[in-house]
Amino acid sequence: MNIRRFLHSIFFILASASMSVHGQTSTEADTSVNPACPDANILTNVFSQVCWDCFIESVSLLGVDIGNEPDGDHDGGPVCTCGGGLNIKAGVPIGMFTPTKIQESTVTPYCSPALNMKLVDTELGLGTNDTSTTDTDESASAFYNSHYFSYPLMTMMGMLTMPECTDGWQDFDLLYISEISPEHNNDMFSALLNPISLLMSSPLALAYCAADCVMTTINQQQEESFGCAGCDGSSLYPLTGNITGQTDPVAAASLMAQRTLASLHHKGMAQKTIGTDALCSPTWNYTIPRSQYKFSMIYPVPEAGGEDSDAWAISAREGSDTQATLKTAGQSGQDMDAFKGCCHPMGMSTARWCTPYGGRTRPGKDTAYLFMIWNYRDCCATSITQ
Repeated sequence: MNIRRFLHSIFFILASASMSVHGQTSTEADTSVNPACPDANILTNVFSQVCWDCFIESVSLLGVDIGNEPDGDHDGGPVCTCGGGLNIKAGVPIGMFTPTKIQESTVTPYCSPALNMKLVDTELGLGTNDTSTTDTDESASAFYNSHYFSYPLMTMMGMLTMPECTDGWQDFDLLYISEISPEHNNDMFSALLNPISLLMSSPLALAYCAADCVMTTINQQQEESFGCAGCDGSSLYPLTGNITGQTDPVAAASLMAQRTLASLHHKGMAQKTIGTDALCSPTWNYTIPRSQYKFSMIYPVPEAGGEDSDAWAISAREGSDTQATLKTAGQSGQDMDAFKGCCHPMGMSTARWCTPYGGRTRPGKDTAYLFMIWNYRDCCATSITQ
């Protein structure tokens, strides 16, 4: 515990110094530039939006785990090697969660709170569907679009950067928008491209995913449960923007984020960075290694701050009924304590990380949700021994 507190202090000092150099300050949300698309202030509200504690929740150094090790991580000795022959290099194995990407789920096509703008103003009908939303129907459905950004915070701030342990991205960039993806609004087309979705719709698979909901909610995310979505949905598939049977907008947005990651792994645009095989370089993985990722909401109500978050104040000010919100949250976890961390496993019941803090949304107002994606990286730091 003392080691974790020490690491937390080091991170905070480094972050403060870096922010002072770059002159970044926290500001209130601004919608004056584009009232139809709010500003999430992701480049200015770093201190209030980033879950700094997540850095030290799972750390592995020299083969020794500090904190809760994710399922499937490297389990070896204090020395690692990369290369072969005359080019072999020795290094130190390191593993930890770092913020690398940002995903936003939005009901409004092309609206990007991360950029405070509409990406495209088009009348072609892309990014829309005929699906409607109701407030009373338990099988209510909605259609979400997804935008995916690189956000290598450590590299951008010049903190603890090691070339062999980064993903190659240097700054904040837009990597993917679902509106122009042809299968995003067509369940049948998506099923043809991803036949595994047919397998995951079987009764046996649905029963397996129900167990995954429980395991994820107790913070025991399993790497191999690639076809499940925890408590965000009965199944991860289809990989489209059609969200059915989920009346909690936060859980629906989280499900959209999970589907985005799964789709990118299917397309080869995301790689596996956890495990011994990924020590020297990330590997291609068709399915999503679920224990590799954690989410932390950064908009509309940042998850950072835990019990001290102002989510409850915002919810109360807007007249939200917490008990009503609880009814629409994931069922698993309602009798458990509120989750104390500020970054949670993908698919953890919103009854643990969201509802106890006021729902983290303003009913009737918020139509876009942003998640910081924390990626666990096992790497062989050869530069340390050079």
